[in-house]
Amino acid sequence: MILILIVTPLGIDHLNLKHLEYYDEFFTCAYCAYCVNNNAACPTFLSVRHEIVTGRGKMITARNLAQGLLRKEEGLNALAEGLFQCTFCGACEQECVVDIPLMEVYTELKGLLQDRLPVETRKIFQNLSSKFNIYGMDQADRNFWNFDVEDIYERMVNKPEEVGYFIGCVASYMGRAAGAPVAILKLVSHANEKISIFSPTENCCGNPYLLGGCQEKAKELAKQNVAEIKKLGIKTLFVSCAGCYRVFSQEYPKLLGEELPFKVITHMEYILGLIKEEKLNLLSLTPIKVSYKDPCELGRHCGVYDIPRELIDSLPGVENLELPDNRENALCCGAGGLVKANYPNIAKDVSFKLIQQMEETGTELCLNACPSCQLNIDQFLQEQHSTILSIDISQLVHRLSQNYINSLAINQ
Repeated sequence: MILILIVTPLGIDHLNLKHLEYYDEFFTCAYCAYCVNNNAACPTFLSVRHEIVTGRGKMITARNLAQGLLRKEEGLNALAEGLFQCTFCGACEQECVVDIPLMEVYTELKGLLQDRLPVETRKIFQNLSSKFNIYGMDQADRNFWNFDVEDIYERMVNKPEEVGYFIGCVASYMGRAAGAPVAILKLVSHANEKISIFSPTENCCGNPYLLGGCQEKAKELAKQNVAEIKKLGIKTLFVSCAGCYRVFSQEYPKLLGEELPFKVITHMEYILGLIKEEKLNLLSLTPIKVSYKDPCELGRHCGVYDIPRELIDSLPGVENLELPDNRENALCCGAGGLVKANYPNIAKDVSFKLIQQMEETGTELCLNACPSCQLNIDQFLQEQHSTILSIDISQLVHRLSQNYINSLAINQ
């Protein structure tokens, strides 16, 4: 006797997903588990130990929902659980053996879940809608960070220049992240360079909208920011936030349907250029051991690996201790994908392995190129009473500048 099992779609209230651009990708997943366990893959899974947060978990859920094997509410709730606990680190896409563009798939699926947004994501959306920043603070307070460089700031704000600096919400409003723009402005001043800052009219880059699946709102912010940049005649824009860099360099051209009328680079590339042109004088202090933390949105998403290391190698007395997991295998800090706002315990769990590697390596300074990484790592370093400091890479360059060292001598 042969038993034949026939799986019949529920049919009653399942969701028709055939209109989705990435519908066919749901059926490409090989269910191989590379996205679950391989190298730096799926940091959230290491915290929650639930298959739904993994790449294959989300893809199989979407497939079952598309085939009517899950009822609409059941399937959408499961997808919401998996997608909004995802740090959007990109490790699953990197490890995918059948090359599914998982980040694009996730963004599109989140568009189906706007009525299921986590509480803090909904608040962020409301803040963006009313105040154009993620914290809901007054736009006039966007220059909150410039208390130590107000005179330099005034010479640069809204000036028509060929080089511009996009600061971003986190560094603008979160005092502990203000070290990067302050250091950058001092370095620019030391190098006698002219740049433009459009801080009062700068809006959020739109990354939170994209992480929450609301592409149309992100497109509105893209149009506004690009218009402000064009108005000032900026030809090269540098940014000190990994998320802002990803959105400007990769998402804006897709959202707007055209190439940007200016070049986008990281603040590290800009600073490295000043050093190569010998516009900055750097002096060695006591030797220091550092580890550069590759931000997910700068590394796996954008492939920026060499420039930060070239910058570190140019700094006198600085030894770069590569973490065991680095470059494309770098560990996520846990703060991405709006996870830090909604699921702080996941952010804490994910950071633990990264901090453990720093301790074992003998790192004295954790160098960042992302304010979210910097703040998340710094918080949990302090909770663990670690002696390691978490700073932006620009802050170290400033501490090695002759002007900074001279100011120390004067104050002694």
